[in-house]
Amino acid sequence: MKKTSFILFSCLLLAGTACSNGPKYNPDPSLARDRAQNAYSELDEKVPAPQGGASQKSASAAAFDMQNSASTPTIMVMPAKSGSGKSELEVVTDNPMSKAMMESINGYLTQKKYEVKSLEGQSQLDDVIKMQNDIANTDDDMSYLASLVLGADIYVKYSGSVQTDNVVVEVNAYETSTGRLLGSQTAEVKNNGHVSQTNLRANVQAAARKAMPNLEKKILAYWSSDLQKGVQYKVVMNLKGEFTDSQIEDLHDFTVSSLKKTFNSVTVNVLTEKTIDLVVYADPGRYADSQEVYSEIRKILKSNAETKKINITKKLILMDLR
Repeated sequence: MKKTSFILFSCLLLAGTACSNGPKYNPDPSLARDRAQNAYSELDEKVPAPQGGASQKSASAAAFDMQNSASTPTIMVMPAKSGSGKSELEVVTDNPMSKAMMESINGYLTQKKYEVKSLEGQSQLDDVIKMQNDIANTDDDMSYLASLVLGADIYVKYSGSVQTDNVVVEVNAYETSTGRLLGSQTAEVKNNGHVSQTNLRANVQAAARKAMPNLEKKILAYWSSDLQKGVQYKVVMNLKGEFTDSQIEDLHDFTVSSLKKTFNSVTVNVLTEKTIDLVVYADPGRYADSQEVYSEIRKILKSNAETKKINITKKLILMDLR
């Protein structure tokens, strides 16, 4: 049978519409559910469970051990940008297959005991658009900002395509504070020409779940390594006062050097006449959360500028300097 590719499940956006070149029959929905459940069970059996007692452990085993520790990342799941101009939330709302994929990934993460931030039903997302102009060096991809506002450490973006014989899913994990790509994974499930929404939904969810174990290993390997440097916080300072060019440069130098002396590490993203954009690695033994980090920064800058707290979330500190 000749394969025909489709744009991310677009043939399913209209209820009851089937791809024109697929077989015309109505399969038993219970069979699709059974196949999906069997696939889930097989995948779960292949994922190694954390075990103790070994004197030496591989990197992957150590990564899985972190699932049982208190320091596991908070994760947010959202679709990749569709190119249609729709927001991530609109893509999920309008596309039942995209929603099914997100539910499958969220279900996998929840079963593994991660804290999962939901893209849906979050009133804070209304504030993200307003914040975009206040944060330096961003583009039209709102997932980075949404993750910061909702307090996720890592965000996972997914995309997929349906062919006559296959369902292909790709998942990518990013670090929230920097947008750094942590890992990618692709999975494929045989579709066998099925075009009914029930069969495709089951296959889409099976493909998404199939991709997650290897992506999870990559996430945990990063998380274990990065925690040794400290907890990351995105710090954005908007310069609102009347500063001369010389005063701005002095403020840049003083802020960066002082914070580097205080925190484990500081990465400079952007320094402009209006913005100081940093990532701060803070010792969790000294600073329990973002509020304590903000208080320390405020104390440091007190002699050089007046500070005003604009917005603080788990990962984001947004403030004004005057």
